[in-house]
Amino acid sequence: MATTYRNTGSKYWFARFTDRHGKRISRSTKTESRREAKRLAAEMEATERKALKQDADIPRVIFRTMEIAALELQQGQLTASRAEELIRSMVRAANPDAKEGSFKRFAAAWLDEKEKTIKPDTSKSYRDAVKHCSTAIGTKIEQPLHKFITADISTMQTHMTAKGLRSKTISQHLSVISRIFEAALHGDLVAKNPAKAIKYRRKADSRPRAPFTLPEVRLLLDKAPDKEWKGLVTLAAHTGLRCGDIRRLHSDNLEGTTIRMLASKTRETTQTILTIPLSPPCIAWVEGRTGDLFPRLKTLKNTTVCAQFNKIMKSAGIAKTVVLVGGENSVTATKSFHSLRHSFCSWLANADIHADVRQKLAGHASDAVHALYTHHDEALDRAVASLPAL
Repeated sequence: MATTYRNTGSKYWFARFTDRHGKRISRSTKTESRREAKRLAAEMEATERKALKQDADIPRVIFRTMEIAALELQQGQLTASRAEELIRSMVRAANPDAKEGSFKRFAAAWLDEKEKTIKPDTSKSYRDAVKHCSTAIGTKIEQPLHKFITADISTMQTHMTAKGLRSKTISQHLSVISRIFEAALHGDLVAKNPAKAIKYRRKADSRPRAPFTLPEVRLLLDKAPDKEWKGLVTLAAHTGLRCGDIRRLHSDNLEGTTIRMLASKTRETTQTILTIPLSPPCIAWVEGRTGDLFPRLKTLKNTTVCAQFNKIMKSAGIAKTVVLVGGENSVTATKSFHSLRHSFCSWLANADIHADVRQKLAGHASDAVHALYTHHDEALDRAVASLPAL
């Protein structure tokens, strides 16, 4: 039974009670009231008794759960998911105070950790993926990770499809979700990855990219609002570099009349070093420049640069979409700043530059990717013109 006492010279009362291990211990109640001290002493002892009961109940609960598992196995009713449920019930019995993490909490922690090693643009795409998928399942984002099943991931996929997201975007989003569950799997928080069973529906809903013609590039240069934009278009058309790579160019990347740099898209994987000789128009633009070659454009967000380029296209009278194939099953292609990279590859192909050289200049990792950037329009015309007369 809990008792109270006060030491000579002390203003606080102490509680003396039996703990869960059967030992008599003393603890200060931090109160000068004897009545309050008695109440606190009784509470302390009651807490210890409750803990003692729980400790005694744990073996019984675990043994009973194992009996249930054995019986269901004997009757052929023990599935993998049921076995996982029974194991988790034993874990909860052994550690009743443990809190299981929700998908929302774990995903947030995973994103925070990833942001330490990835680029801002990648971080944004990861957060967009979690946001879209969380919206799709509503309040289920608050449920424990282990309760997620493949049907929940299918719900995410269906919801994003109904929202009109491109299949490529949906696949990227679901890939992020799969990586989150894979991290939980490695941390022994789940028994399986429910996103791994999903077959991503990759339908051809992405429009192909069309290159700019030479007259169109000249129009873009004519409508460029300042020297930086003229330089950006010139270097894109005559080096094939991506917009982000050009904007971060520094005079240190110039070695005489050659650009040497690490491609941003592959610098974290293949470490592709690009070596691109400069054409006379590019040499004329970079001549005498030091430090950042694009100090203003470098600071702008990607969305802002895209919006400004769209205005230049509109001012030049260049449509964003073109019809590649007419008729009932028409095919359209889009034009954007990245189309200048397509123009670069296509001009080299039409000039009969060997594919290996073109691929090295563009920094493409594979023949298949490079083929998407090469439009052999003039080469095809010359090939047909070489046929003998009939």
